[in-house]
Amino acid sequence: MKKMLVITLAAALAAAAQAAAEMKPAVMLQQDGSLWTQTSSGEMKWAKNIPAGTLLAVSDEVPFVAKRPSGSKTVESEFCRAEYDGKSYTVMADRIAFGTAAELRAMAQDAVQYSGANVLEYTSTVVPRHKAVVTGEQRQSGGISFVAVTWFDDVKYVKRSGWVRLDKLASGADDWAALELLAKARTAKDKKVKHAVIADAQTLSLSPYMERLLSIEEYNILKNFSPDDTESLELSTVVETGIPGSYIHIYDIPSTRGNVVGRLFYGSSIQCDLKTKASTTETVSFGNEEQTAESCWYHVKENILEDGTVQWPSGWIFGTIAGISQ
Repeated sequence: MKKMLVITLAAALAAAAQAAAEMKPAVMLQQDGSLWTQTSSGEMKWAKNIPAGTLLAVSDEVPFVAKRPSGSKTVESEFCRAEYDGKSYTVMADRIAFGTAAELRAMAQDAVQYSGANVLEYTSTVVPRHKAVVTGEQRQSGGISFVAVTWFDDVKYVKRSGWVRLDKLASGADDWAALELLAKARTAKDKKVKHAVIADAQTLSLSPYMERLLSIEEYNILKNFSPDDTESLELSTVVETGIPGSYIHIYDIPSTRGNVVGRLFYGSSIQCDLKTKASTTETVSFGNEEQTAESCWYHVKENILEDGTVQWPSGWIFGTIAGISQ
């Protein structure tokens, strides 16, 4: 009877402690970090993986030790109670950091980790670019701004804390969200979906670094555009945009982010054999003014003179700026 009373009292105290524990916002630091559930035997069972940067609600109570499978072995790890997507899970304590969405940032470039807010206190650890970090206190030393960060080393499998230079962080409020969208765009099989996802990312509040990254990624997608993105065309026309003596650029891909491979002067008679099925919005020059316009792209055939001189190479021109409206 006495033993039963002790067990009941212990269970009651544990329940009271659990009820008193507060659920606080936290961030998954590990790429493809695991969420777990606990079996009746007390051992942890894998439930699902979530990407780094995912926001959770995690109990601030002292982590508890439980066994979990690891390959062909069983190991012990510290766990915390967690809530995600309206469901209860557990999460390994060394895979998360307490912090809000505002404290979640992305590294814009590789950064040396310092043990203190001082350039003389550098370590041999480098925080990789695009890594999710939870930021904390900021300090200035020697004219340099530092910020405390917590992150997960996916190579050494350890949670790390230290200081990095503030200017190594991506500065946009939505940079991490853009990185997540970029990851989805890279795995999407449909090119239209890729473009749509990147377009969504470009509407966010981004740092100049992230804007360039998205632009490069969109360029890389366009470099490999397929024949399905174009349709055959027989078009002869004269470039009439601008004034006599002015010219327009020819690009290697249907995008102003491509490489300029040549130019067409006002009054050039051209022949086009392809056009893109979809129109795009580009910022182009009309005379001396930059304007935003929407148009399809047209593939112009090269023009070779009788003496063998290439007057202009084959490539892509933006329809509106070339005076093409069809």
